[in-house]
Amino acid sequence: MADITKSYLNVHGACFWVAESGGQVVGIVAAQPVKDPPLGRKQLQLFHLSVSSQHRGQGIAKALTRTVLQFARDQGYSDVVLETSALQQGAVTLYLGMGFKKTGQYFKSMFWRLVDICFIQLNYSFPSA
Repeated sequence: MADITKSYLNVHGACFWVAESGGQVVGIVAAQPVKDPPLGRKQLQLFHLSVSSQHRGQGIAKALTRTVLQFARDQGYSDVVLETSALQQGAVTLYLGMGFKKTGQYFKSMFWRLVDICFIQLNYSFPSA
C-alpha cells in the first residue's frame, strides 16, 4: 500500500478505488488480474477492502465490492477471487452475503497455525454467457 501508483495504477488491468465522504477518504479497495489463473479462467483478485471505523455499517464496503464486481464483469473476467483472515468475520459475512463462495482455507505459515488463525479463500463466479 506504500506505493499505490506502482502497485495498481501502473499495472495493466489493475485498479484502485476510494470512497469519499465530506472530502475525506473513508474506504478503499484494489484489484489486480490473477497472474496464473486456472485453465480457461480469467480471474481478478480483490485486495485491501477497508472502511474507516467511523463509517462502517453504512454500506460503503458493499458499494466498493460491487464496484469491483462490475469492473470485472465489464472487463470479461470469469471470477473475482480473494482471501482474508478468519479474524475478519465481518468481511467474510459481507462476501458470503454478496454471493462469494468459500473455496478453501489454509494457514500461511507455522506461526498462523500455532495461533490457530487460518486464511479463507473466496470466489465470485460470473454466469457463463
